[in-house]
Amino acid sequence: MHFITLTPLLLLSGALTAAVVERNGDHDYNDMDDSFNIFKDSNSRWEGAICKSEITTKQFPTLTTPPNFRGGCVRYFQGIDMTGVVTEVDIFFPTVKTACDCISLCLSAPTTCTNWVFKHTNNPAKDSGRRSCTLYSSPNLPTDVTLGYNLTDSIGFQLLQAMNNPQAGGGAPTTVLDNGNPDPFGVSGFLTQDVNGKLYC
Repeated sequence: MHFITLTPLLLLSGALTAAVVERNGDHDYNDMDDSFNIFKDSNSRWEGAICKSEITTKQFPTLTTPPNFRGGCVRYFQGIDMTGVVTEVDIFFPTVKTACDCISLCLSAPTTCTNWVFKHTNNPAKDSGRRSCTLYSSPNLPTDVTLGYNLTDSIGFQLLQAMNNPQAGGGAPTTVLDNGNPDPFGVSGFLTQDVNGKLYC
């Protein structure tokens, strides 16, 4: 009975292996085959872009934008503090009034900033009870990763607070209001600059 049950599985497994081998050995193999295109509807991702009229190629000429050139950023997390530690730069109101201001500051410093957070810092002496902006050059580390920074041999970042070295990973915190309740309008996100100088956010 086991033989009868396993035979079709073995035959199917063999057929799949043969198909893979045949594909890999195919001299007509083409990496530009449309079957590999997972981006067929990629333009639709810009429908949810934020700051469309404020983060534009007029302000940032190398910014990669959708075909309509309205601008905006799609690499963001609503209500999540995708924080970091290295090059921690804090900017407060009135320099930063909106999340788009925060993104602009990060885009203006693409060689040191890879992620930004617009949130309440619970520091009324500095933020006057308003959301502020923090720029980082490293994203939130995952739970089982801890990094210790050699400050002597490292360059290009602000002095780390003692509590931030080593940097222990953990779940990304949610953004909160000064009263501790969830902040649905807090937001964080990423940007990067490629080797051709193009900006992505």
